[in-house]
Amino acid sequence: MAPFVQGRSGTGRRVSSRTRVTGALVALTIGATAGAVVTPTAHAYAAAATVSIDSPGSPAAGPVTLSGTVTAASGTVTSVLYVYDTTDSTAAPTHSDCSGNGSVGAEDDLNADGNLGDVLDCEISGAMALNRSLVSNSGLQAGVVAFADDAAAADLDPHGTATFLPPGFTGGDAAPRIETAARSVTRGHIGLYDPKSLGGSGAGTAFNSAIRVALDTLATAPAGPKWVMFLSDGQAAIDDALLGRLAQSGVKLRSFGIGAGATCAKHSSLYKMAAVTGEACSIVGHPSLLGAGLVGSQPDSVNGVNVTIKNVSVSAQINAVGGWSAAFNLGAGTYTASATAIMASGASVTTHRTITVGPSANGPAPGTVSPGAGALRATVVKVSRPPASRDALPAKVVGRVGVPHGHALPTRLKRSKVLLQARPAAGDDWTTVDRGRIDRQGRFHLTWRPKSKHSLLRVTLLPRNGYAGTSAAVPSAPISACKVSSRPGGWNLTCLTTAPDHSSVRLVKGGAVVDRARTQGGTFRLHGSGAVSKYTVDLVAGSGRHVRLPL
Repeated sequence: MAPFVQGRSGTGRRVSSRTRVTGALVALTIGATAGAVVTPTAHAYAAAATVSIDSPGSPAAGPVTLSGTVTAASGTVTSVLYVYDTTDSTAAPTHSDCSGNGSVGAEDDLNADGNLGDVLDCEISGAMALNRSLVSNSGLQAGVVAFADDAAAADLDPHGTATFLPPGFTGGDAAPRIETAARSVTRGHIGLYDPKSLGGSGAGTAFNSAIRVALDTLATAPAGPKWVMFLSDGQAAIDDALLGRLAQSGVKLRSFGIGAGATCAKHSSLYKMAAVTGEACSIVGHPSLLGAGLVGSQPDSVNGVNVTIKNVSVSAQINAVGGWSAAFNLGAGTYTASATAIMASGASVTTHRTITVGPSANGPAPGTVSPGAGALRATVVKVSRPPASRDALPAKVVGRVGVPHGHALPTRLKRSKVLLQARPAAGDDWTTVDRGRIDRQGRFHLTWRPKSKHSLLRVTLLPRNGYAGTSAAVPSAPISACKVSSRPGGWNLTCLTTAPDHSSVRLVKGGAVVDRARTQGGTFRLHGSGAVSKYTVDLVAGSGRHVRLPL
């Protein structure tokens, strides 16, 4: 079995069920990495990706954690905005365990407004939990935006003006300034460090104000990926023009709806705001679960990151903004570490870094490499390209499971479970449409009945016996998604294709060519008449290789 390319860690489940949110917002900007090599993908929507490995400093033999960032945007700084809802509805319910310590007490009144453990308290606690999870990200800055009818960005500098600061920056204070500013937010008001009014709670323009201020604030950030986490317990309208501005901004917005008053239905603003950026809307059933939902989320575009040293590969942990970390036990020596990120589109990107580990009296022997405590060994899924089809997605999906740099399936992976999952678009929930087990050689064979509402398909390997779960996109067929439309005297046939532009395509009937065309922009069009079933499409996909599709 040939070596595999890395797949995705985990099953991609989100918090509770999907919904659109009207509340807190987090935006980030992620740095790019020079010199990374991108594997091309057949998916036209695939964005260019970069992955980095941070310098680990001068570690001694023993536990060594490597970290880095994977992103589909260019730039050198990650900027994060935590934006949340302060409207009147966030006053109830109360007495939630917002702090996550297992009980309800004074610590759950995060903003000290006397309303213990309300939705706003849990939004503040969630933003703080996410902020703490991002402290180790290099080149990352964060800020706070709160909204009611109006919205404003918090000033993070008691002596001047600052909209963004590193997540852990204290400036000599007892707590990070971002957390202090977040705690100062009460209903309709930001208390620190520059008091700001957010208006009332009845104008119905809350989302418009929040998105406008978030985009204006992020426009002041250095070049790089920008993320928005939007938290709310309600619903509001958003203007089409503002939604278009969000779609064109390059900002990624992930929304979280809190409780029964929020919805991620496709007609809702919270769904639309996340969807136009390729991200997800999730419903958090209870306010106390918000922190775990924020910290446990990850970019929709990233399937996973595998990190390899001397043919020992572990699956990295990925945070909400694409930062990753991978734990090893290393003996003294000089090593080349490789990080390979797999994007949801199917594209892969790899980068390398040389690291030197110094000696340690209690460390492993020189040259020793093993997974760190709690680290799962990396796995990969390789999906075979499906044959040409009139359907948008294939009915049968085959391939095999393996490990990076490995030629034999590990015994502990045999009979592992795999899922076939479909969804309408990026950011939507994955629906399992078939399931099965791999055979002794790691092969799988999955089938389903394609539905027109679905446009994306993947195979997910579930975690097993110390090996991580992995997902991989099902590649596009050479010809797919064919549509027939009427025209005077006959019909038009339009199909998608993975063939290069200007490839030759013919429409054949009874051995005679009745129409010719060239592929352009991943599609082609042919013209015929009479019974469509009498025709065959003949595509020259490259190097003289013909792909034929009987209609």
